[in-house]
Amino acid sequence: MENLGNPLWIGQYRLTSRIATGGMAEVYVGRHIDESGLFGPMVAVKKLLPHLVKDSSIVRMFLNEARITAQINHPNVVRIHELGQVNGEPFIAMELLEGRTFADLRAKAAEDGKRVPLPIALRILWEACRGLGAAHEAKDDEGQPLALVHRDFTPDNVHVGVSGDIKVIDFGIAKTANWGAGTEPGTLKGKFFYMSPEMILARPVDHRADIFAAGVMLYEQMCGRRPFTGNSVDEVVMKIAEGKLVPPSQFDPSLPRALEAVCLTALNKNPASRFQSMGSFIDAMEMVGGEAQLASTEEVADYVGRIFPSSDQRRETLRRAREVDPSIPGVKAPEVAPDVSPELADTAVTRARADAAPAPELEQPSASSAGIAQAADRLAAPLPAVAPAPVAAPPAGKRSNTPVVLAVVGLLVVGAAAAVILGGGGVSAPELLTRAEQATSADEQGRILSALTKASDASDEQLQRAGELLVKGKQWAVADELADAWLVRSPKNVDAHLLKARAAMNLRKGKRAETELAEASALAPDDVRPDVVMAELRELQGDAPGALEAWTKAAKKSPNDVRVLTRQGYWLSQSARLDDAATVLGQVLKKQFDAEAAAELGFVKFRKDQPDEALKLLSRAVKEKPDLMVAHYYRGAVLYVKGDAKAARAAYLEADALAGTDTRPLVALCELEVHEKTTAELEDAKKRLRERFPAEADKLIAGCAP
Repeated sequence: MENLGNPLWIGQYRLTSRIATGGMAEVYVGRHIDESGLFGPMVAVKKLLPHLVKDSSIVRMFLNEARITAQINHPNVVRIHELGQVNGEPFIAMELLEGRTFADLRAKAAEDGKRVPLPIALRILWEACRGLGAAHEAKDDEGQPLALVHRDFTPDNVHVGVSGDIKVIDFGIAKTANWGAGTEPGTLKGKFFYMSPEMILARPVDHRADIFAAGVMLYEQMCGRRPFTGNSVDEVVMKIAEGKLVPPSQFDPSLPRALEAVCLTALNKNPASRFQSMGSFIDAMEMVGGEAQLASTEEVADYVGRIFPSSDQRRETLRRAREVDPSIPGVKAPEVAPDVSPELADTAVTRARADAAPAPELEQPSASSAGIAQAADRLAAPLPAVAPAPVAAPPAGKRSNTPVVLAVVGLLVVGAAAAVILGGGGVSAPELLTRAEQATSADEQGRILSALTKASDASDEQLQRAGELLVKGKQWAVADELADAWLVRSPKNVDAHLLKARAAMNLRKGKRAETELAEASALAPDDVRPDVVMAELRELQGDAPGALEAWTKAAKKSPNDVRVLTRQGYWLSQSARLDDAATVLGQVLKKQFDAEAAAELGFVKFRKDQPDEALKLLSRAVKEKPDLMVAHYYRGAVLYVKGDAKAARAAYLEADALAGTDTRPLVALCELEVHEKTTAELEDAKKRLRERFPAEADKLIAGCAP
């Protein structure tokens, strides 16, 4: 979570924390404040990343999600409050959900070698299908059926709340009869494991494709495996198209045959032979009974609370986001947006400073479907052929919520024009690559290489070089686009899969990265690179056991690679496997001196009560690589144990100067001053903590105890 410090205003929503950033959008926690200054409920505000506003297909998908979801008024579908626009950037204000996805629940259970209990899973699936059934039956404001198809009904898009409430989320690639889809026709969207045969074969698709996806989820729950598997994406897709699968009872003969029949009916290759409505599917599930009896809402809530307690990182993130909301009495009054009227500003500040009970929340109803649709149409409207009349500025002191169509469309037009200039006019792939290598900035390089994705004459070698430039410049969105184009041309190219995996990893699409790495490993089982990228992915996810496993696997394939061995040694050290860590890191130093390996081995020696050896290693690591923060940090700990508090203090301060967002050096310094009983120095350490880490300072300072 990122505490914004001074609140950010978007429309009538005051945003205080950013709680998530994905490949397309970022999500904030905010609160609606009406024109009279009364507080509305806390909401999640989703806005596109600024550079993606130029991408018309992504904008269309974003708008599609809002206007489709707004048509569905059902407790099992996430609520949309408003679709708006500020400074040419669209945003969606929606219901703030606390909990995890069904995918998260399944993954957590799998860590313990278990599956989500069948009654719990059936209740989740039953409730989600109720919401999606309502979506299938939704009508527009003129009473005409929308003929909606979600097209991405998967465990990732089923939210399970801490109170046991179930919500279908993310209608971004859904399609309707009236508005079409949020993606280009003819493209294969969604997660392919859950795609119906008709989607795979590019045949007409209706709501029964979502019933097939529900059948896949039911099969996975019953069997602990997917109904269609293979050694490659192509093989899996072929099996789905053929409709060949093993009945669940062959894996577990004790499964209720009635439930198996429900599952196999939903998974029938022929849409006409499946359940014809989501209602008939959930009725059939409910009638099975016995050990397949649906759990209660309370039992679902209890299960979520047990496997993801309140200390869970995501729940903690949301809790902290609520705590920094200045609507809560006793906290600092909010900074008020400059375009808010003085009357509203005074009212908002007065309410935030109230010493009595919390300010009453006004229920904010879901936005009308007509209003959302009209807003979406305005935001996506094409640029007029004639020069537009000037847009009148809003009255002084008033906030305008009217979408500024020209700003969005203008960005789209500018983006399109840039593509023509850079990639059009028959510019060859070699010429584009030359321009990219001569570019003076990563952004410029990214824009040029975006055009290369459409160059028909690009070779694998040129695409590989383009990928290397994009990775170096951290232009992950363009790298993702380039990898997609490359894989269409060369689906068996390992480098293309690795580029896609790296891009997906850095765009926080972990599961997509895993899929690409599995494909790369299957194509080149002796290649160490898929294991290295997998290790980096696990590090990014904070998965220490997974990181150690991946680095160990990489070390077996490449036993002389210093970087691989160093990372393996690091994770052995962090996992408290000190003897194994010492062996691996010692091997590195026998091959060549590496400052990172020496620093970690020094820390291992320190914990093995060998401070003199530790200090020698750490002193050399600092000399060889003065900007290696952990070397200074570890050295401070060793020096203090050896009784040199002054030198330890200097080492911690040096580490802090290099630490960035790492709190460890200052916390260690604070603890040192507590032990040394140095009042002035202790206050200075606390001051540094408050200045550097204001949101966490109280908790960190509380830990500075003997």
